[in-house]
Amino acid sequence: MMRLILTGGALQRSAGAWSRASLALGLLVPLTACGEVSGGPKAPLVVITTGQIHDAAQALVEGVEVELKLLCGPGVDPHGYGASTRDVLAMDQADLIVFNGFHLEAQLSDLLEREAIAVKSWSMASAFPAERRLGWSEGGVSTDNFDPHIWNDLEGWSSCVAALSLELAELFPESAEQIKANAAAYGVELHAVDQWARQQLGELPESRRVLVSGHDAFSYFARNYGLETLAILGVGNDPEADLVTMRSVAERVVEKEVPVVFLESVTNPRLTQALLEACEARGWNARIADAPLYSDDLGAEAPVDTFLGAFRANVETIVTALGTS
Repeated sequence: MMRLILTGGALQRSAGAWSRASLALGLLVPLTACGEVSGGPKAPLVVITTGQIHDAAQALVEGVEVELKLLCGPGVDPHGYGASTRDVLAMDQADLIVFNGFHLEAQLSDLLEREAIAVKSWSMASAFPAERRLGWSEGGVSTDNFDPHIWNDLEGWSSCVAALSLELAELFPESAEQIKANAAAYGVELHAVDQWARQQLGELPESRRVLVSGHDAFSYFARNYGLETLAILGVGNDPEADLVTMRSVAERVVEKEVPVVFLESVTNPRLTQALLEACEARGWNARIADAPLYSDDLGAEAPVDTFLGAFRANVETIVTALGTS
């Protein structure tokens, strides 16, 4: 039986076609401290940094006695997330810590490198295929890091999830076969959504294949589905946009006559509004899409409270906005 620690935002399983299973209320065990169940024995604790990883882990440990603690819940940007005292305590007590890597959790780097924590930490990025990696640039300047938004490459993410299943099977050898079966089922879901996304996005006309977002989180997505990306902020989602970049993005939006730009769940909407004003000053009126894109977090409610639900919602938002503008 899987036990869930509700931190970093409410944790729910969606009941739609793209979710796996709703959790009965009886499975939600109240906790008095990280990794300690009120009135019961301590179960193994796995601390996870992001919602995308957390969703995969939930699928993999379905039917396994384990507690999962999520650090970055809905509306929380992992780029700038700093650990609380409670988080540090949980990481100290954890049997396994799973993080994204590629410098996504920039503010947690020192903590993750602490010897006592590093020895029980594992990154999804370590299993992301080398040939699928994209570089990280800020303001047109390349860095030594790779783009950390690897979950937007469903094929590459499948490799990461498969590797995570091996880590969990090692931690829970008595449940290895269950975890293996769960991994196979989740892999089928990832492949199905990937194929569906290719079909949906493939129908966009060539003149409507430019994705303008708040920060550069969709390069893997764009590469896989034949889109071009423009972003106000870089890969690291720095809170401030420089005037040169804003001017450059506005000029390209006008040049390409992009009709719609997208808000994100974790970026400042004022930046997007400033971009629209810069475009208007250049004689082009773009609009903001009716729904935001889920970039670095998941939503709080179904169906976007699961990774595949949020991914599917992103595809639908993009197709609706660009296909009908």
